[in-house]
Formats: sequence, C-alpha cells, structure tokens
Amino acid sequence: MSGYQMRAGQGSLFKNKKKTSEKSPNLSGKVMLPNGEVRWISGWSKKTEAGEAWVSISIGDLVEQQMSQHSVDKGNGYQKQGDDDDIPF
Repeated sequence: MSGYQMRAGQGSLFKNKKKTSEKSPNLSGKVMLPNGEVRWISGWSKKTEAGEAWVSISIGDLVEQQMSQHSVDKGNGYQKQGDDDDIPF
C-alpha cells in the first residue's frame, strides 16, 4: 500500500493470514482514532440466525509507529526539532 496515509477516524482491515484457530479473527488491520492514536483492529465474519452476514470488531493495543519525514512535512501534529539553518557552524 505504497502512498497510503492514515487519517483520523479511518482504518483498514485485511484478511488475517496468520489465523491459528477458529477463534482467531478473520480480518486484522489498523485504525486511527479521532485523537490520532493508531490501534490494532480485528474483525470476525459472522452470520445472524437469518443468514445475514455481519462483522464483529475489536480495537486493541496502540501500534508503535515510526514518525516519517512525510508526516513531519505535512504538519500532521508532529513538530520538527530544528533545521540545519539553526546550526551556528
């Protein structure tokens, strides 16, 4: 997903390729909460008694992310620590 940038209130789910048991989620991914926190998200494909498909979700722990230069340049809540112009030599 080259070029994909997460936005507050949005996320993505993908097929869980590491499913180890029947209780493991069918889907997994990340979601960015409105406050900017990025968390893991899991989803289980289910059906109602009437046969209608639906997805049960769970939001998990914080995702540790490396701050990218793109995020710094775009002003996405990160601040630069200084420019080379500030160096006195």
